[in-house]
This record gives sequence, C-alpha cells and structure tokens, in this order.
Amino acid sequence: MRHALLVSYYFPPRFSVGGKRAHRFAKYLPDHGWSTTVLTAPALSGERLDASFDDAELTRCDVVREYLSADEVAKIPKRELGSDGTVDKPTNLSMPLADKRGIARIRGEMKLVPIIGADVRKLPVLASRIARAARRSGAEIIFASGSPWEAPIAATAAARALGLPVIIDFRDPWTFGPVMVSRPSWARAVDRLAERAVIRAADVLTVTSDATRDAYAAIDPSARIERIRNAFDPAQIVTPRRDDRVTLIHFGNCYCGRTLAPFLRAFARVVKRRGVGPERARVLNLGRVAAEDERLAEELGVASMFEHQTVLPYAEGIDLVAGADLALLQGYGEEPWFLPAKLYDYLLTRTPTLAISTSSELAAILEETKLGWAYPADDVTSIAERIE
Repeated sequence: MRHALLVSYYFPPRFSVGGKRAHRFAKYLPDHGWSTTVLTAPALSGERLDASFDDAELTRCDVVREYLSADEVAKIPKRELGSDGTVDKPTNLSMPLADKRGIARIRGEMKLVPIIGADVRKLPVLASRIARAARRSGAEIIFASGSPWEAPIAATAAARALGLPVIIDFRDPWTFGPVMVSRPSWARAVDRLAERAVIRAADVLTVTSDATRDAYAAIDPSARIERIRNAFDPAQIVTPRRDDRVTLIHFGNCYCGRTLAPFLRAFARVVKRRGVGPERARVLNLGRVAAEDERLAEELGVASMFEHQTVLPYAEGIDLVAGADLALLQGYGEEPWFLPAKLYDYLLTRTPTLAISTSSELAAILEETKLGWAYPADDVTSIAERIE
C-alpha cells in the first residue's frame, strides 16, 4: 500500500454533500493500492450528523478531524440554515449579500475571497496542519478537495514545502458558475489569480464533468486535467419506501437559484387538467425549501400537494427516492458545467428522473442509462407531458 493525505473540509458523518465524494475516494482507493489519511473539520456544536455513514467502514483509512482547532470551531457562529438541515425554514434564492449595501457589502464580499478575506489569516496555519498531517502519516501525495478554496491553496503550499506531488479536486468550478456570477468583477479577478496559481502548482487537476475539464483546459492548456465524475456507492443497500400517492421527489436543498418552480408549474397544469387532489399526488422536497417555491405553490393552487421537510439521513432519503414515481433534478439556471451529485444517487435508485438542465452531458447520461429526460426550464409543456 502507498499512502495519500486527503484534505477535505467536509466529510461524513456531516451532512454536507461536499464530503460524500471525498468519502468514496477514501473508501475505494485501497482497492487501487492507496491507503489514506483524511484531514477534515470536526462537527460544529449542536450539528446534526448523518448516521448513514460510519468511519468503521473505511478500511485502510485514518480520519483526523484537525482541519480546525477547538478554539476555531468555538468561534464559528451557528448558521441558522446550516447544511445539516436542523432548521426547517425556507431559504431565499438570492445570494447572501444581495440585500447588503455599501461598506457592509464590500466587507462581506472580501470575506468570500480566500487570499484577501478572513481566510487569509488561516492559510499559513492550515498549510502547516496539512504538512504536519502529511509527515505524520507518511503520505507520498496530497489530494485536496475544494470548496472551500482555502484547502487547495493551503495544500499546494504544504506540498511545495514538503516536495510532494499534489492533486487538486474541483468538485465544482471555482471562478465560473452561478455562485461567482453574483460577485463584483474585482472579487472574481482576485479569485482568478488564486485559481490559476493553484492550477499551475498542481500536478493534476481533477474535475467532475467534461464541460468543466474543457473550460479549464482553455484557461491553462498546459495543465493536466482529468475528469472523474461523481458516483454512488455500489455497496449502498436500497429498500424502496412507497406511498399510495403519485410522488414527485426532490432530494436536496434549494438555495442560490436552485428552484422547483418549473416542476411546480408543470405539476399544477397536470393537476388542473386531471382534476387530481392531494389524496392522489404530491411533490415532496427532502431538504430546505425555497420561500419563492412556497409562494408559487400557493399561487398555483397546489400548496396542499407540496410537501417538504428537513433533509433526511442519506440512507432514509435514498429509500424514499427509490419508492417515488419520479425524481426531480435541477441545475443552476443555464450553467452547463454542473452535473449535480444527486444525479448519481438517483441512478443508484433506478427511479425515473426528470431534469431541468441545458447540459448536453447530463442529457446524454440520462439517455444512455435510459433512466430519464432533460428539458430547459421554460419548456413547461414538455415537463407537464412527461409528468402526466
């Protein structure tokens, strides 16, 4: 066995979807000759954890939760809408800084830029922790996953200091995409400088889609970029939980532009045409719901058929998806780079999937697996016909 240090801020049993990719690498890399040490952050005070995951199932893997110190964890304010889904309160689809003005907005924007914001003070400390974990574990390579983007920056610095190769895993694009679009041009420019420095320093950059790989190849033609898609765990046991009602299900949170509006409009059209009531059909969201979607359901007259709850443990949620009639998948607007991770969870359940996306890559996967269809958001007629 060779040994790798895997750096990921998110990691199960924390709920965030960002940790599941790292978890699957840690679980299955030993099959390819690599044991791992995972350097990750500890859970925050009061954070709900997902019992679907257990460190004991990670063979030849040591999980070290020293990404943050106890003092640093204590200083993190409790997020009202944390990714653990403990608060069942609708989110607003606008970006967090959209309602701020003047100095307050500038300060907020600065905090989001790793090399000039609040994270800049953490970068040397984090790089030191990564280097210490690599030496202690005897790692031959450092493999760091972003976001948050402080991890790739600190990992490349640590790898350079130790003379080790480094792989940087971009779970999502860094400087292009829906989240970055909302930021001012100066913030995007600074982030691009950091991003390009990381790409130049990395021995390999891994991404999750062909479209993302092509975009980064255009940015730096000399970079070695490999596409490793997300996945489901083939060892996951699925026991479908069915309901007497026709169920359209979305497994995940709605935030920052992710909305069920196209589905709700199409669903309402079918309900009206068929004269269907809440005793016969429903749309179920497992995760934080968008306040805009609640208002839309009310306007469309289907509020009694729109159910939602906080996100469930992964195993429970997968069983509900497997028992549903149709799984709903939405991307970020017109962005072509994202293949949502829940796509692979849906493929695991074999539930027919209805996607709102203009990504030809996503559409090709659904066509190849014969498990679904993709439509643009404004094609309500086709979406309604598919639901019906």
